[in-house]
Amino acid sequence: MSLQARLSILSVGLVVVLLLLGGAFQYFVLGEYLRRDAATVLDRRFGQVVNQDLQVIKGTRCAAGQPAVDAGRVSPPVARCIVNALSGSNVTAVLVNTDGSVNAASSNAGDYPSLPVADYQQGATGTTRAYYTVGTGDVQQLVVLHPLPRRNGQVLGVVQLSQSAEPLQTTQRRLLLVLGIAIAVLTVVAAVVNPLIIRRALGPLRRVTEASAAVAEGNFARRVEEPGSEDELGHLARAFNSMAAAVQRAFAARAESEAGVRNFVGDASHELRTPLTTMQGQLDVLRRGAAEDPAARDQSLQAMQREVGRMSLLVEDLLTLTRLDNPGARVPVRRPVDIDDLLEETIEEQVTRSRGQSVQVERRNRGEALVDGDPEQLRRVLVNLAGNAVAHAPGGTHSWRTGLEGDEVVLSLSDEGGGVAPGEETRIFDRFHRGAGGPAAGGSGLGLAIVRSIVEAHGGSVTAANTGPGLRLTVRLPRAGTATRGAAPGS
Repeated sequence: MSLQARLSILSVGLVVVLLLLGGAFQYFVLGEYLRRDAATVLDRRFGQVVNQDLQVIKGTRCAAGQPAVDAGRVSPPVARCIVNALSGSNVTAVLVNTDGSVNAASSNAGDYPSLPVADYQQGATGTTRAYYTVGTGDVQQLVVLHPLPRRNGQVLGVVQLSQSAEPLQTTQRRLLLVLGIAIAVLTVVAAVVNPLIIRRALGPLRRVTEASAAVAEGNFARRVEEPGSEDELGHLARAFNSMAAAVQRAFAARAESEAGVRNFVGDASHELRTPLTTMQGQLDVLRRGAAEDPAARDQSLQAMQREVGRMSLLVEDLLTLTRLDNPGARVPVRRPVDIDDLLEETIEEQVTRSRGQSVQVERRNRGEALVDGDPEQLRRVLVNLAGNAVAHAPGGTHSWRTGLEGDEVVLSLSDEGGGVAPGEETRIFDRFHRGAGGPAAGGSGLGLAIVRSIVEAHGGSVTAANTGPGLRLTVRLPRAGTATRGAAPGS
């Protein structure tokens, strides 16, 4: 059963229960009101007939010339006069003595109702209820009691006034019929209207359900229309859209990562295949008899040694990137490092590797360019930058510059090698990317990728920009003493 059907049944059932409870309340309240109103009419009748000066009891109005009280009781002639004066077309009156015996009854009393003696005795003390009911069904009688006192406060008896409750019951039955018809009509209306209202109210939830099914089938771009309301359904729609966007980003990142892994494996395989092919060729040469020729043998061994060195360097670079990709071991050592000192060592290495290369250095804050980090990893950054400039931009002038900008140490290297193609400023930091030079430029294409990984591990950033005559690589690192964004746990 659908949620809409369950809610419809529950809501209609609740409406029916409330209508029944409300009808029952009205039925019983109306009955109580009618009985109290009839009792009030009887009370008013007693007050009109038996006035406050009790002339009837004195005998001035009933049985003149006869004693009104005889032996502590109202005399029979006076008692009959009182009950006849109180009776009416549908009202009977009975005068009951304090001991519960009947003194007189009105001429129309007939089979008058009778209460327990204890009720009459309580009535003589003035502690009566608003009304009493005697009998059942259509022969029910409504009874009220009134004490009959003298001037000196002596109670002479209890006057019982009663009338049939059948008119009151008829009014209640009519109300019951009206309530039954109203409840039936309202139930039908609720059964027709409630499902429509609930269907409209659950529209956003239905749309979220449909969108969830679409997302489960792989349509991560599916969204739901967000209602303008701030209720739970509005919050649900917005939360679903946020979740779907997060799932879409996660799957896009996963697809990008998988594509990167495939490319990485392909590039690594390609890089390893070349030296392995060369070594296989040299082994074939040796197997065909070159091993007997010392000169040919030495030439083959030297070629294989060079290829082994290339593979060793490639594997070492790959291991370095793997270690840097592990967040728990990015920067195992941290201590203040002077970038200017590392730069001086790097320049000596650069000049040694490329004799005749013109190198310029500008140190704007000598002795203040301090960063917290691993000296060996930071030295690797400078060596790889220098190696990239020597490999891709030989000749011209290589210009190094260090300085401070706010809380950052800035290191840049500019060359005059022609720069990179537009749009490749960020791609040159990807693994195995060699740019337009291709393999002919030398290297494995991992040098700048290692630079970026080390710099980001130290909480910094590295960028590339064409400067017209060449390319400028800029490294920014937090100064020593400032928070490092990429710090490893526990470092």
